Amino acid sequence: MINKAMNEIVIVPTEKDCEIEGYYYIPDYDVLPYENLSPSWYVRSRRIFALHLAIQGKLKGVCTLRSLLHFVMPPNVLKENTHLLKVGDRLSEPEKLFAKLGYERVFNVREGGTFSVRGEIIDYFGPDGLPVRLELFGNVIEDIRKFNLKTQRSEESLESAILLPAREFVLNGEYFKSAGEIILEPIENQLTGKFVSGTFLDYDVELYVKDRKSVIEHFTRFERELRKSMEEMGQDDKLRDYKRFGIIDYDLVLSKAKELPIEKAQFVVRKPQEEEYIPSEPVISEDELQVGDIVVHKKYGIARFNEIKKVDVNGVQREFLVLNFADSVLYVPIERIDLVEKYVGDEVNVKLDSLKKGTWSRKVEKAKKNIEELVRDLVLIYHARSSVRGLSLPGDADLEEEFAKTFPFVETPDQLNAISEVLEDLASEKPMDRLLVGDAGYGKTEVAIRAIFRTIVSGKQAVLLAPTTILAKQHYDNLVARFKPFGINVALLNRFSTKKEREEILEGVESGKIDLLVGTHSVLRDVKFADLGLVVIDEEQKFGVEQKEKFKKLRVNVNVLSMSATPIPRTLNMALSSLKDLSEIKTPPLGRKEIQVHIGPFDERIIRLAILREIGRGGQVIYVHNRVNSIYGVYERLKELVPEANIVIAHGQQPKSEMKRAIDAFYHKHADVLLCTTIVENGVDVPDANTLIVDDAHRYGLAQLYQLRGRVGRSDKIAFAYFFHGRNVNDKVLERLYAIKSYQGPGSGMKIAMKDMEIRGVGAIFGVEQHGYVNDLGLKYYLDLLNEAVMEYTGQVQSKIDTELEGIPGSIVIPEFYIYDPFERMRFYRRIASAISEQEILDIHEELVDRFGKMPESVENLLKYALLRIILWKRNVAKATISDVGLVVKFKSGKFEEISPSYIYNEKEDVYIFFVNLDELIEQSKVVV
Repeated sequence: MINKAMNEIVIVPTEKDCEIEGYYYIPDYDVLPYENLSPSWYVRSRRIFALHLAIQGKLKGVCTLRSLLHFVMPPNVLKENTHLLKVGDRLSEPEKLFAKLGYERVFNVREGGTFSVRGEIIDYFGPDGLPVRLELFGNVIEDIRKFNLKTQRSEESLESAILLPAREFVLNGEYFKSAGEIILEPIENQLTGKFVSGTFLDYDVELYVKDRKSVIEHFTRFERELRKSMEEMGQDDKLRDYKRFGIIDYDLVLSKAKELPIEKAQFVVRKPQEEEYIPSEPVISEDELQVGDIVVHKKYGIARFNEIKKVDVNGVQREFLVLNFADSVLYVPIERIDLVEKYVGDEVNVKLDSLKKGTWSRKVEKAKKNIEELVRDLVLIYHARSSVRGLSLPGDADLEEEFAKTFPFVETPDQLNAISEVLEDLASEKPMDRLLVGDAGYGKTEVAIRAIFRTIVSGKQAVLLAPTTILAKQHYDNLVARFKPFGINVALLNRFSTKKEREEILEGVESGKIDLLVGTHSVLRDVKFADLGLVVIDEEQKFGVEQKEKFKKLRVNVNVLSMSATPIPRTLNMALSSLKDLSEIKTPPLGRKEIQVHIGPFDERIIRLAILREIGRGGQVIYVHNRVNSIYGVYERLKELVPEANIVIAHGQQPKSEMKRAIDAFYHKHADVLLCTTIVENGVDVPDANTLIVDDAHRYGLAQLYQLRGRVGRSDKIAFAYFFHGRNVNDKVLERLYAIKSYQGPGSGMKIAMKDMEIRGVGAIFGVEQHGYVNDLGLKYYLDLLNEAVMEYTGQVQSKIDTELEGIPGSIVIPEFYIYDPFERMRFYRRIASAISEQEILDIHEELVDRFGKMPESVENLLKYALLRIILWKRNVAKATISDVGLVVKFKSGKFEEISPSYIYNEKEDVYIFFVNLDELIEQSKVVV
């Protein structure tokens, strides 16, 4: 029985009115009926969980009228399809159960509304926000655990777990395919009335309405626009379906709603901070190979990856990567996948290497000589920097703790790590020279702000340099707001500064009255600091060579923190680890949603509805038109198209005051739409700007589109990016536009960089003359060689296993029945092959059992011989062959280590034959696998 006295919902005019302390927010759908998109998991999960709370009489919700009008499953259907799972319960036909409840089957559960069945392990992530792992014995639940979406590892045991539907309706058998999947169009996830006839009113909810007139006005205006738009688009079928199955009559709901009493109307409005599990990397990382990829074999060169092939070797099945070279085919055992990596470079002009002519070794030798010269120069700079005594800035622990509390969001683990690294640098006597990289909107600025605060409370000045006037102004506004309560004096110097203002600021900086100076590169002219302690350079790659030379003069004994949104491959971190410290933020802020991307020919009706939808939910729109000569025509047309919207214009050729007014109006939410050129590419960070419209997207490169897309989606609301193109664009342009759709989720910036920017980026870092070598070897292998050279020059030992192990008996494959996803199987092969310690192998062993259940013998063998290879590598073995009596071993030049007391030496072959039991040898490593 539902406890009606406990359930209440307050109806408010718009989504932005829903941010009320103590009330559960029930969102409306964040997609429109003609968009052919399913509502986001964020929306679905909150709506379903609201019904679950109502069943228990615990719902105290807030929403718009439209949010209440969608059909939902009746209470009896929700009860029938809510399962409390306990250890010892039977779970027969789990695939059918999850499919019926609306879950999508995947290999790894990383997002809500998905489930995975891997043998006797079942993972799912439902509307209650808890990722659950079930371990079965037959069809009986033997163990229930919470697991981490990021690491995929179990974290803690649970006594029970709840399994709720993943959709607002449950379908019967007629919708099922034989495989237990349900056939549904995305649009049908919105038109729930096709499948259920329940409403929120069935849950015995006490309804209150706040400002009835405004509620009706907002609802009817949007509903009228929506239907009119669908009519104009000629979508008669969708409109008919929408009228029948979309929403119930609003009079029916409002007639049941009471006016909100005065005592209930004293709401505390707040900004919700939704903490959600977010994967830290895309499901397929940039390292994983796909058939047809150009690859680099570290010993033999550039080839094309053709297939993974099973081959019988001495009666035992093995798996091989088949690589096609210019004149030969090479079979590489998949357990040595660490020798093969994806080629990053000029794929169009690259030539495959010839095995017979030995083209690879000649290219590698040339590159090595060039790298040695390069590293010699870099090391000289490094030694010069490390011999200079820096400024130790200890800070003030109490003040810094207070300041950290003023950050309005929850720091991600990557952010906390980067903050810790930067503060440690500042406290040491070595001058800091750190590069901070991460995707747009991942929170690099907060790391810089903490560094600036530490510098100033330690009695020094700081300067923040940005490439554009807009970005400098935004940083200034943000910093003033954050630093004002702590009495820190911040000044802004850019092309908008008057001559008098400039003189006053320069005097203030020189006398020490100004603690922090923010500005563009114009700051570098004539500025004298009283006591400079920190230089922060935002978007360093945007600055020219001449400006960077000026930075270098500031760097003699001053701390420098450079930030870049252009992601750099992890290998670059290794390559520069001794010469420039690097921090990477790979995890998006908690609650960050994936951006919905629309690509299509220019359409004013879609633009009108997109703007109205965003304004209706209390948000703002960035409209990019990158031609100044026609931007005012677009402005007039937008005013006709959306008279309800307040629009401002910003472009680089405006008078200073005009542009400043426009940016300020948008930043402070006095304008709904910012119509601008690509000056927003770096800098406009407005959390409420969650719709981007680019009207001539075919004119942009992939990386630029990615940067523009990064301007939206910085809050916990779903964001939309509309990329419109001309009517007659060629296929190549369309391919580039549609590529932006595939680069979604955390880590996608790295893929974009590799696709569109990486080679130019390396040219900028190491000098243009390196281009040829990078393309000849591939970026990753080039960086490997660079890293080796750096480590050699700085006297560090490199951990890289190069021991060859041959004659392995038995099968060492990961069978498809154990890990059926080809990318995941390849990822585990790579991790095992790249492991350099016994502990890593043990961790992989534990993870495999945790995620996939009991191991087949062939996987046990794979780990066992990977462990043997590590043991032999630690004993200076270059190559070992397993024989009936033990091991035939060839040591590295001039090295010998006794593997067993019983051995003989073959002088002719220069090998040792050790009589040893391999299982005992592995046992001695103190790790039992």
